[in-house]
Amino acid sequence: MTAFFFACSRQRGAAAIEFAVAGAVVVLLGLLAIEAARWQAVRQIAHLALIEAARAGATAHGEPTRMRHAFQQALLPLHVGGEGTAGKADARRRLERAQAGIAALTGLTPWRIEILQPDARAFRQHGRAGLTVAAAPGLRAIDNDYQDLQHARRPPPPGGLSIFDANTLKLRLTYLHRPLLPPVRMLLAALGRDDASYAGVARAHGLLPIRVELEMEMHSHPVDWSGKPPQPEGMVAGACSDVRCP
Repeated sequence: MTAFFFACSRQRGAAAIEFAVAGAVVVLLGLLAIEAARWQAVRQIAHLALIEAARAGATAHGEPTRMRHAFQQALLPLHVGGEGTAGKADARRRLERAQAGIAALTGLTPWRIEILQPDARAFRQHGRAGLTVAAAPGLRAIDNDYQDLQHARRPPPPGGLSIFDANTLKLRLTYLHRPLLPPVRMLLAALGRDDASYAGVARAHGLLPIRVELEMEMHSHPVDWSGKPPQPEGMVAGACSDVRCP
């Protein structure tokens, strides 16, 4: 009889342990699902914000300041907590606070937009002498008008860029997202330990770099804004994966 009671006690103890382990696994899976859903939502809003930046650039000669402003405005839904003017003001403050926190933690800008195209080669091959843009006096510009005629008169050399390529705005966004779960941040920190790039330093501080690229046709004369430094914070002329870019 005593042996029977000991056996029942051991079975109850084993069942309790199994239940606790199963419960912990279920909770962990639930938290990971929430983390994944949050990451996907942030990625979607960052993508939409990049589209808004590209639209601003396409209609404003690719001006980096306009693109930056449009991008920042489109990020506000990530931090919205109310309605009307007061809600927007609160969202802007929360956005600024969140971005300042990432900058203080990492020493990096909280996001980076690389203007991949038109690049220096595009302006060398297709910059039109004498084309003046009122918003950018003295800077090189590519003619956005009558591209079919330009292509027929001056087709690109083998391996060169066409006038259509030169009138395409291509952007690459790297957005730094802070996961909710400490274990995820620890995993990212381990992955970025030996990587000195912009994304690697972000990972080393427990942040997840979200990368998005897109292309959009220009609807104004592209201007070489790299001739007017410095670039606005977060905007980079050309491809750059380093922590600091020219």
